[in-house]
Amino acid sequence: MQALIQDDVAIQELLLDPSAYFRRWRHDEPVRWSESLHGWVLTRYDDVVEAFRDPRLRQRPPQAIVDAQLPPGKREVARDFVRLFEGMMLMKDGPEHARLRRVGSQGFTHGALDGFRPILQRVTDEILDKVEPLGRMDIVRDLAQPLPATAIAHMFGIPDADRGSFQKWSEDAARFFGGTTLDVEEDARSANEAICNLERYFLAIVDGRRMRPSNDLVSLFVAGQQEGKLSAEEITAQCILVLAAGHVTTIDQLGNAVHALLMHPDQLNQLREDPALIRSAVEECLRYDGSVPFVCRVAAEDLKIRDKRIQRHQSVFLGIASANRDPEIFDEPDRFDITRAPGKHIAFGFGPHGCLGAGLARREIEIGLVSLIRRMAGLKLDEQSPPVRRCESVMFRGFRRLPVLFSRARMDKVA
Repeated sequence: MQALIQDDVAIQELLLDPSAYFRRWRHDEPVRWSESLHGWVLTRYDDVVEAFRDPRLRQRPPQAIVDAQLPPGKREVARDFVRLFEGMMLMKDGPEHARLRRVGSQGFTHGALDGFRPILQRVTDEILDKVEPLGRMDIVRDLAQPLPATAIAHMFGIPDADRGSFQKWSEDAARFFGGTTLDVEEDARSANEAICNLERYFLAIVDGRRMRPSNDLVSLFVAGQQEGKLSAEEITAQCILVLAAGHVTTIDQLGNAVHALLMHPDQLNQLREDPALIRSAVEECLRYDGSVPFVCRVAAEDLKIRDKRIQRHQSVFLGIASANRDPEIFDEPDRFDITRAPGKHIAFGFGPHGCLGAGLARREIEIGLVSLIRRMAGLKLDEQSPPVRRCESVMFRGFRRLPVLFSRARMDKVA
């Protein structure tokens, strides 16, 4: 193995303030071994994009996720985690991935997603109606969590009353999947329990849709099985994947977007004055502070990236967040500019495994931001209760708390 770097960084330091580290790594050693991550880290845009394309870098198997975090005698606690994740399209490559993705993509067409806009707007208005008289809110608790959760519930045709349960189950599964920085064995047990709860929950829904099909994603997967496009076990796995992945990452991204705007009041005011900038603003928020700073691949064979030799079975972390700040691609990459021409960032990944729910996430963030700015005049961070970053998982970046203040007078200037 290559010599370990001498200035490796603690994971929590990296998650709290990654930009300075990425800047140095891109310049000094763009392909580097990290003892903290137990793998190689790619930090330049071109290398990350090429890694997404490279068939020799494959999805990390669920068992490898477990093996990297738990000693041999403890791995049985994540048995069901491995079983369910093995059936997800996220964990597949090549034809198997394409087969499952074709079925799921039917629920994420432009027409289907545009049909969600009235629902998203109604939910957002109801959320803001509750907090507007208070003059304060926690962006995470009061907006970022309920908005995508309600959207996902509608997509699956499940009751809003169950939202709290599947939110907790999704977060427990994602924390271990993303590389927990907390108590590994405890989080492995929580993830395994969560995945079992999600399986039981969706098995009951799937049985109901077999008897009474509806216009929702579960019925779409059931129809796919009846047409021979996926197995019964794969239905549940895809349901869990869409719910957990779309839920957790959008919560984080909406919080990150609000924080970026509040930390740059000139940009917030510009968006308030010209709401037509919302789409480019969303793209800049995704580029500037994405909710998925890394994705992980595993080398299927020995290979070379730049001057480093990657050994078979070694992990390779694709630094999405670093790539999105690469000065070779973006002018003044550390500057937050909502008028920046969109199109080059890779916040949703790249290639065959690009995020299936990207369109839905964009719509949720767009509606959430516009509504917040329109209704909450004088929106600002609460200096008496500062934001708290989440640092419990390597591959997810967001806030645990993001308290804000505003006046109760409504601003109607933003349409």
